[in-house]
Amino acid sequence: MSTQWTAPGATGGDDASATPEGDPASTGTGPVEPSGPAPRGGPRRELVQSMPLFPLRPLGLGEILGAAVRIYRLRARSVLGVAAAVYGVAFVITTFATGASMVPIIGDMQAVMEDPQAEVAGLDSLADAAVLISSTALTLVVTLVAAALVTVALTRVALGEAVGRPVPTEEMWATMRRRGLPAVVVSLLIGLLGTVLFAVPFVLGMLPLVLLQEASVLTIVLLVLGLVVGVLAAIWLWARTVLAVPALVIEDTTVLGALRRSFGMTRGRRFWRVLGIALLVYVLYSVAMQVIAGVFGTLATILYLAILLASSFEAIVLGMAVLTILSMLGSYAASFLLAPFLSAGIVAVYADNRMRHEAWDVELTRRAREAWDEGVAR
Repeated sequence: MSTQWTAPGATGGDDASATPEGDPASTGTGPVEPSGPAPRGGPRRELVQSMPLFPLRPLGLGEILGAAVRIYRLRARSVLGVAAAVYGVAFVITTFATGASMVPIIGDMQAVMEDPQAEVAGLDSLADAAVLISSTALTLVVTLVAAALVTVALTRVALGEAVGRPVPTEEMWATMRRRGLPAVVVSLLIGLLGTVLFAVPFVLGMLPLVLLQEASVLTIVLLVLGLVVGVLAAIWLWARTVLAVPALVIEDTTVLGALRRSFGMTRGRRFWRVLGIALLVYVLYSVAMQVIAGVFGTLATILYLAILLASSFEAIVLGMAVLTILSMLGSYAASFLLAPFLSAGIVAVYADNRMRHEAWDVELTRRAREAWDEGVAR
């Protein structure tokens, strides 16, 4: 989409040193550098690519994944700092929630240690079950909120890096404060709708088994069918709304406007490309999360067994506490380390969709040229 361009004050297009049309040096856009010495007829500079976050044209799969990785090289300190701070607050909240849900279990374990013949209620108690369910729900909500806030900040950073206008850290935080609450509402609405879409067919599929109280071929098939339909419905909604937060930040729209915009950008055949690439980005993110969390989980298990062996299996409560804390630390580390990958990947999917179907690369190229002009003027 980009064409040869000469800065103001440059020589005419007949200059022998002009880059030929179609030359690779003339096809890039983004942050720019002077291209070689100035010719004898006067100063001349070419708009050439110096590795922005992604090229300003419809993107391939490799370029979208490359953007998800390149954000670390371009702005590692800023993006990791924001992710660490936001997920750090979320980690403290979820730690207290998890601790509260484990109090009954730890109490039962301590009672059994003191009196092996003692009877414990465990999770048969309605109050204990309510605490466990509440802590789980709180953890999910806090995770959604943290992910939304980080995505807002990183969306702003990613767009700036794409057009050669690096966003200062203070502006990144300002964007989060300004658009954070609407993004949280968008994420919570998507989570609520996704839960409903999953639960309705799953409950309907489970209903015959509950009513008949018999695990026959028919009831099992209906249960599995309800589960599959529920999962597919939740994935469909996720793919239709995955571009809502980038649209909210970049287009400065409302909550409902962002949801409508995402549905509009994924209608028809556009849906399948967004679904495939966004799902691949999320699968890679999830696998990397499991690898990092698995390292901490392995260390936690080793320490847990070491504590049990060193105490002749008497320090079970201490071992459980160490196991839980290290496992949660692993989840926290994986979350903030990989948040930039997921956010930059989704922003690249959003940009590819708009450049592919709305010629947004024309607007982005104009912004890149303006940023280049400002750099030359300074």
